[in-house]
Amino acid sequence: MRLSQGSTRKRELLGLLRMFRPANSVLMGLAVVASEWVAERGLPPVARALAGFYVAFSLTAGVMIVNDYFDREVDRINRPDRPLPSGLVSSRLALSTAAGLFITGLLVSAIGPWSVLAFSLAALSFVVSMAYDAKLKASGLLGNAIVSYNVALPFLYGSVMIGKLMPINILFFGYAFAANMAREVIKGVPDLEGDRARGIKTVAVTWGERAAAKLGALLMVADVAASPLPFFMGYAGLPYLVVLAVGDVLLLHSTFYALFGRGARSAWRGKNEMLLGMAVVVLAFFVSPLRGSAAGRRKG
Repeated sequence: MRLSQGSTRKRELLGLLRMFRPANSVLMGLAVVASEWVAERGLPPVARALAGFYVAFSLTAGVMIVNDYFDREVDRINRPDRPLPSGLVSSRLALSTAAGLFITGLLVSAIGPWSVLAFSLAALSFVVSMAYDAKLKASGLLGNAIVSYNVALPFLYGSVMIGKLMPINILFFGYAFAANMAREVIKGVPDLEGDRARGIKTVAVTWGERAAAKLGALLMVADVAASPLPFFMGYAGLPYLVVLAVGDVLLLHSTFYALFGRGARSAWRGKNEMLLGMAVVVLAFFVSPLRGSAAGRRKG
């Protein structure tokens, strides 16, 4: 009997861990640490790095759990094997775990020299995420903006956690926000039928596929055009510019698919290539403190 109860408890805990989306949550935590590294121009203090990682990890994991909670009825049909619809994890355990993650994450966010600003940014992320999961997921551009804010925030948040709000962190927050907005708008094209059936008012559903492709392309082209600024302003070295060029080419090429491609296959290819381009641009952010230009040496 005890063995059976232990096995059930273990499966429940593993199911709960799946709801954390560990890969997503860890990546968000690492992005904050990278942001601290860029702002510090070197390794940040260990305590600040751990604090920044935990804030991003805990808030992301909590949001993932709450998202599963709100989607539980749809998942009973589409994904009955998920922890909540399958009964592996109870709604009570899921929500209490999410609450614990939110509370501890917000408390840790108040550690550091700029505690009020750090806490405010973390609290805003929490509030808009809850609003998104509860009601705003179907709101179109507003929902896209909420997702983009949360995706971009780590590039800014790390510098706030260590009390060094560097221009490159602010610039990259803007780049990440605009690039993700473009992706959110464009990915509504291949998702058109499913979004329409679920009542999600994406740009593609509301204004049409061509309008969505054009708006997404406009955002992406403007974002790519501005992306070399950290180099020319002396905040990033030559390695940044080299890696950035690869990412920007991928982003522009994927935008080409959104504008001129035909059919679902073309749309999906452009969507996936855009994600790859964004990943390469994030790598450029990571290498930005590396020297390799006169401008970088002068500013360093």
